[in-house]
Amino acid sequence: MTGLALLIFSTSCSNPEGGTATPATNTNTMSTSTEPPTVRPNEIRLDEEDPCLLMTAEQLNEIGKTTAPKPITEPTFKSPSCNFNANGAFWSITTVVTEGIEAWTSGKRKGQASEIEPIAGYPAITVTLPTDEVACDIAVDVANGQYLYAGFEISPSFADRFPKPCDGARQVAEAAMENLTK
Repeated sequence: MTGLALLIFSTSCSNPEGGTATPATNTNTMSTSTEPPTVRPNEIRLDEEDPCLLMTAEQLNEIGKTTAPKPITEPTFKSPSCNFNANGAFWSITTVVTEGIEAWTSGKRKGQASEIEPIAGYPAITVTLPTDEVACDIAVDVANGQYLYAGFEISPSFADRFPKPCDGARQVAEAAMENLTK
């Protein structure tokens, strides 16, 4: 996240845990035992996918004008990720290649995992923290031991300019999956 985006979110969010669900550090996790179906139309391996190229310029502009995508290695997942910033919102796409979606549904990771409607025919879950109303993440089960992870966070003072967090995360995940399934 850029310094400006960090400033926006650090001054506008009162949640000390931040907006990104993280690995569980104790047995009191907020995960549910929801097991997403494992039926996929086919496997999409993410090993060679660049997350910064999974949204077209048109798809990005549908959400908001962004700065240049910033590629990083997401430390939680040790996987390629790309951050997108707009004035008042932040979203990311991570191609998780180090674990399967069951890390969320089994309680290994901290966060409220809930099954949602499939995205492009692939099983999906939302991952939220009950104390965080400005962020939502979606994981899409694309292959054994891999998933697409889309996060969306807004600054409360800009809430009227962007989709609600889970709607924004779904929009990002749908756009990425549209391009992965072409």
